[in-house]
Amino acid sequence: MKKCIRKLSLYHKFAITIILVGLFPMLILATVILNSMISDYRQALQAQYTQAAEYVGNSLEEVLDTYNTISKMPYNYNASQGEYARRDYLTFDNFRQMLYGEGYEPETMEENRASEMQEFLKYLDGADQYMQGAHFIAPDLNGQKLAFHYSRYSTFFKDEELFEEKMEFGNLDRESRNLILIPTHQTGYFSGLKNPVFTIARNYFDLRGEVGNTPYVGTLFLDVDIRRISRIFASVKFSGNEDFYVLDENRNCLYSSDSACIGQKLDMGFENSQKQFVVKSRENEYGLQVIAVMNTAVAFSQIYNVQKIIYLFLGASVAALLAASVYFSGRLTKPMQAMMQEMEKIEKGDFNIQLPVSSGDEIGILSQRFNQMSAALKRYIDQVYVVQIRQKEAELTALKSQIYPHFLYNTLEIIRMTALEEGNQNVPEMIEALAEQIHYLIGPVKDMVPLEKELDIVKKYVYLLNCRITGKIQLRTQEDGLDGVMVPRLILQPIVENAYVHGIKPRGKGSISVEAHAEDGNLCISVMDTGVGMDEKALEKLHQLLKSEEPGIKDEYNWQSIGLKNVHDRICLLYGEKYGVTVTSTVGIGTMVRVMMPLICREDTKNENDIGG
Repeated sequence: MKKCIRKLSLYHKFAITIILVGLFPMLILATVILNSMISDYRQALQAQYTQAAEYVGNSLEEVLDTYNTISKMPYNYNASQGEYARRDYLTFDNFRQMLYGEGYEPETMEENRASEMQEFLKYLDGADQYMQGAHFIAPDLNGQKLAFHYSRYSTFFKDEELFEEKMEFGNLDRESRNLILIPTHQTGYFSGLKNPVFTIARNYFDLRGEVGNTPYVGTLFLDVDIRRISRIFASVKFSGNEDFYVLDENRNCLYSSDSACIGQKLDMGFENSQKQFVVKSRENEYGLQVIAVMNTAVAFSQIYNVQKIIYLFLGASVAALLAASVYFSGRLTKPMQAMMQEMEKIEKGDFNIQLPVSSGDEIGILSQRFNQMSAALKRYIDQVYVVQIRQKEAELTALKSQIYPHFLYNTLEIIRMTALEEGNQNVPEMIEALAEQIHYLIGPVKDMVPLEKELDIVKKYVYLLNCRITGKIQLRTQEDGLDGVMVPRLILQPIVENAYVHGIKPRGKGSISVEAHAEDGNLCISVMDTGVGMDEKALEKLHQLLKSEEPGIKDEYNWQSIGLKNVHDRICLLYGEKYGVTVTSTVGIGTMVRVMMPLICREDTKNENDIGG
């Protein structure tokens, strides 16, 4: 292996070194970063949908609590006080007396009982706007079945057998003292009702007996429009690309975004896989569970798009790195190969050799030294001409190379003009804003810049942020009467960036205000945001940072607040310790960063023109 490496030319060794040292770490780092991004995105999506599913589950529990209370009304119903009614028992027994016709005249008992029961069911049906019907089924004192039905939306109950089939009345647990939830079904037993309903059922018992001996009296049924559930889902902002289901403990689908599943028993597996992303809430008190299912390709489409962009950028970087390695390898080895060929001529006695010197780097210097060597050899051999030649001593200095950013500006301009020619308006504006910020950052160095230029860079920075997060940051600036005021370069952008990253970004949207005014010969600039704010502990930690020699706050991952500390230190070094940055914050309200410095005005517009160029 070592012998093979030794036989390789310098050109091949240099190219292999570039690939091993440059490309492989880049690929490994990109893979790690992308995997971390996908993992973090999955966790964030999981948390978001879990919170939404839990909210829907809790809301359903609250709704069922309401209907649970309504279903207990037979125990305290006391609205019937007609001339045929007799109420000799406590309030909880009024409904049983009415059902069994106690206190009615025998010849009018059936008519009065039917009237009283109709009024009672009407009373229950009107307790909620989503109630579609109320029913009560019970055996009378002779064991004959009594059935009463009412709906304010239909005057005709047409099918008793269908109703009992939907309620599974034959298999109903008549010993249960809890609320019974009957799966979603169509109200075909009422004429004219089309909306699906789910039914709340509760058994009614005779409470006059001893504890443990309370005979079954009958069962109350309440039909509820499933629009009551859809109203809960409408209050939650889902993406619209998912399917959600509300299942009971028997896997019956009470409600779903897929109407074909409503009322069906779903045996499908709701588990995470490569094709689907599943989030489940806990089962609430009534055994209901909310499940959200998304196609993985749809759920992770945004992060996959970012992944494609990164790989595209990485591919372009790899191609550029390979091209650069080939170019510089050739640039390094070709002069050496030419030098070796000329050395063979010297060995044959030809000293009239001059290598071309095309650069001022090490290769150029080596070519110069080679030319000097061949000339010196010629002088020693040809003594006659040596004395006539004036000896010159060459001073060689290494030139410090400076790479100017013009190639970056030209590239951005080409991209901008291409986007304009293709009819895209947003991309050219974004590129123009980015180019101006780059020009501002790496252009001619000026310690002081006009305040309006500093604010303009902040506006372009916020504009680029809003291009990515759909305009969720509002920026307001106020600097009236401060024309010609000069400030140190780049003191506002780090503060605005800090306001976005630590204040507004966790909340999702907000506003930033930048206000500048003169105060007792000083310039006061306030940057206020409506972000999440900081508690006293975090604020005290930041104050200690501003007083310390540390460059920022070090956590387990990275340094934080470096930009804010940098601005504070620069102002203190320029103008003294009485100036600098102060921070105030309130949790849930926002944060204000106040920058204080002397008020300095420019004598002319020269500095501004230099920076704007």
